[in-house]
Amino acid sequence: MTASLLPWDAIIGYLTSAGVRHLFGLPSDDLKIVSSLPSSGMDFILCKDQRNAVFMAAGYALTTNQMSVCVVGKGPALSNTLTGLLEAKNLGAPLLLLALGTGGDKLGTRSFQEADQISLVKPLVKWAYRVEHVDRLVWALERAAFLAINGAPGPVYIELPENLMDQPVPTGLPFIPPEKLSCSPSLRELDAAWEIIKTARRPVILVGGGMKSVTNDVIGIFADLCGAALFATASGRSAVDEEDELFCGVAGLYTDLSLRKIWKESDVVIALGSRLEETATFEWDILLEDTPLIQVNVELEDFAHEYRGVKVLGDGYAALEQWVQRYRHKPDGAWLETIRRCKQKAFSNRAIYLEELKKAPGIQVPELLEIIQTDFPEKMVLVQENGLQDMWSYFYPYFCFMQGSLSIVPSDQTSLGFGAAAALGASLATERPVVALVGDGAFNLFCSDFMTAVQYQIPLIYLVLNNGGYGWLQNQMNYKPLSGQSLPFVSEAAKTGIQIPQYEFVESLAIRSKGEAREQLQLAWQKYQEKKLVVVEVYADLADVHEKISHVYGDFPLYEQQASQN
Repeated sequence: MTASLLPWDAIIGYLTSAGVRHLFGLPSDDLKIVSSLPSSGMDFILCKDQRNAVFMAAGYALTTNQMSVCVVGKGPALSNTLTGLLEAKNLGAPLLLLALGTGGDKLGTRSFQEADQISLVKPLVKWAYRVEHVDRLVWALERAAFLAINGAPGPVYIELPENLMDQPVPTGLPFIPPEKLSCSPSLRELDAAWEIIKTARRPVILVGGGMKSVTNDVIGIFADLCGAALFATASGRSAVDEEDELFCGVAGLYTDLSLRKIWKESDVVIALGSRLEETATFEWDILLEDTPLIQVNVELEDFAHEYRGVKVLGDGYAALEQWVQRYRHKPDGAWLETIRRCKQKAFSNRAIYLEELKKAPGIQVPELLEIIQTDFPEKMVLVQENGLQDMWSYFYPYFCFMQGSLSIVPSDQTSLGFGAAAALGASLATERPVVALVGDGAFNLFCSDFMTAVQYQIPLIYLVLNNGGYGWLQNQMNYKPLSGQSLPFVSEAAKTGIQIPQYEFVESLAIRSKGEAREQLQLAWQKYQEKKLVVVEVYADLADVHEKISHVYGDFPLYEQQASQN
């Protein structure tokens, strides 16, 4: 059956058939989309900033493992989304960006807000397409949705020229929703990797963000069979239960010093669904000098070529299921004991450190995390930034993601403000409690869309670590002062308090000391259960920094400092 619809009716109809329930963004000033929404049952979350809109959509996609959608205008409206697209691409967030574009009848005439939008977005998306004829609109939507969710998920872009938006669209009804395909590795690649795995006695499994799109116990089953130490990349956290006795934390820069020995003594590393970013592979040139690496990815471009070993093209879960069926020998008892002792040392050091913090004035972030861990529900979503103090939660065992919980972090791009905005998308996507751990710099950058949360009554808990500005930069300046330079990246004046609009829906709390921390956090949880938006301002000490990043200048700690502390 062939029917005819106006473009926005066709777009909303297709998105509804694909299971989309929320749109994020700001429509074009022609507002034609508004008349297409009422009959769809879809909610349009009108944002104040297009950058935040893409962050919110990414948070929604990462929470649901489904495609989210962002709608914006043309020219600067589109260019405002580029940081969000950069983050979404590196996070592997399946996201469709729909943007208006200059009509074909006006291209090249210096039309109002005319820009080469395809060239701007093309490096940041899996696919970019400008619809030059209405006959191609539904085809473009189907292809974009298919590409967004298949292979390594990521953002896609469709440009809608203004001169087409009044023309009838021929559609074949019903719409065809996107299909998620499987990608099994070849037996040749599986066999090549198996030749290494079957003789290994000290294996390490590294779980990346690409393993979070499926709920499957096979990672834990395989780890138990071969006695492998389980690590995750920052974006791969919560893909496995961190209460598992074999889980040892986050790889690379965020590995606890007590667990560094596991990497040094491993005889194979199996990396699943990871691009092996620099933070995840920090110190590998020292620790894994002669250790073979097996990489499993669904995208060719995600393989790292700096390391020797075997590359397996396909789904990580499918690869593990094949290897599980082949495993026959018992785990190496000595290796399991090494893992146990290293973990015991890490937890012991954490307990000693927390005990020492009791003598320190104010409230320290590790103490805050301990209260959240014990007093908040296990099955929650923790959305994080990547600043000086909020980075504490990256360092296991200072925070542990239980089974059923979800971690959302920025990619290796660490776009400031991502976590603060993504938390809104996450809250709309799930019934689980959402907690956002953010610095004051990130929160203030996001604040143009604080009113979006108020307007749409989106409940969540913000824990804003206020150190008076941009603590990471100030820490750099303090560690290695530049002659004749004294830039005030933080100030005591900035710690007088974050200005939070006063609404009945909003609850503002503050933590300045240890004594009030648990009481205020329990109150925050109580207010959240009343469906409120809660902002807890935590007055953080600039010196409250994990030892792995306490001596930083540039991007990473110095190797010799790490080696001397091991």
